[in-house]
Amino acid sequence: MALHRCGDTGEPVKLALICGAISVLIAVCAFVALEYVTLKLPKLVISPDAPLAERTRALEDWFDALEHARKFNGTVLIARGGITVFERHVGFADAATGRAITSNTSFNLASVSKHITAFAVLLLAHEGKLSLHDPLVRHIPELGRHDGVTLDHLLSHTSGIPDYARSRNLAKRLERDGDILTPAKLIAWLAATDEGPMFTPGEKENYSNSNYALLAEIVARVSGQSFAGFLQSRLFTPLGMHRTAVVNGIENTSLLEDRALGFRRRFLYFGSDVPDDLNRFDGVAGDGNIYASARDLIIWDQALRRGALMPAEAYEPAYAPRRLANGEIIQETVLGKTLQPGLGWNVQDFPIVTSYGLWQGFSNFYWRDLENGTTLVVLSNAGIFLRTVMIGEKLVEFAQTLSADQQQGSTSVQP
Repeated sequence: MALHRCGDTGEPVKLALICGAISVLIAVCAFVALEYVTLKLPKLVISPDAPLAERTRALEDWFDALEHARKFNGTVLIARGGITVFERHVGFADAATGRAITSNTSFNLASVSKHITAFAVLLLAHEGKLSLHDPLVRHIPELGRHDGVTLDHLLSHTSGIPDYARSRNLAKRLERDGDILTPAKLIAWLAATDEGPMFTPGEKENYSNSNYALLAEIVARVSGQSFAGFLQSRLFTPLGMHRTAVVNGIENTSLLEDRALGFRRRFLYFGSDVPDDLNRFDGVAGDGNIYASARDLIIWDQALRRGALMPAEAYEPAYAPRRLANGEIIQETVLGKTLQPGLGWNVQDFPIVTSYGLWQGFSNFYWRDLENGTTLVVLSNAGIFLRTVMIGEKLVEFAQTLSADQQQGSTSVQP
């Protein structure tokens, strides 16, 4: 009988493991290198002492470079006191047809929509039609299993209600049935799912899109209008925001003439363009699916500042950091940065407030300096979220030079 030495089988196994490890290392290095190249932005130097025309020229050159490298597809607008200082449109609203982005193009705001939903809730509270302390079941009695949840818990993501957008089981069911999630179907899922409640309301913070989709349904039930109809008649039309509307997979799909469609590269960072627009979750709104143009968001910014629809002081809670039941200020970490959420705003740098949005091909960055009257909007329908935020942060450097102009007396802006 022949005897096998350990080395006879061990050496090939070791070699295979080494080769496998090397292959994995090469793949990881290639991915890291590709990600570095994809995220690396052209150099932008803004001298705060340079004349405004020179600074804007530097921005134009920078966006020329971004466009040439296909590192931005969307709209950028920077305003001071509601007056446009810089505006640029790059790429396609519809990649399939080649329809270009214009000043009229409306983008899915994704989670930037949440602060508008919060405004609607605060407006109804200001009118005495609801209270932030109302229990959820007062307005949506079908959710009796969440009887400890209040509207304030929904607004601050401390409800313990699971996020429909993270539920693989729900996504699989919708795909299997060829169905689209609606408010009624969301409520039915929340009433039956074993994925929640996740914790005692107020005990923790867990970002959940379900919270704001439920708030939109509450706005509809309290107002007697659809959520889309309420926003249109009470907010957007009175302000002249003609390129802003709720649009989802079942409502207002053809309302906006120049609606951006989301798309992406087929293989994440390279390949042909493929659609990345609304999906089977997109029969709800409030957590997202409010579309707006950059110019309309400047109108909205000015309306919030002057209290056009509701006294500005009634909206102040939106800028206050939210707290847990034990009084601890809520903090989140996004892209390595610690944030303190208000109602749809990040308020840790108050009086500067920001809002980010990401859904399908859309990624957005909304920055407002409440003290110096400067506003920055970055909307993309084919953006890698991190890169969109990086572009936004670079543009903040320019926006802050406008504050220096104001301090030097070149213009007078009231917050």
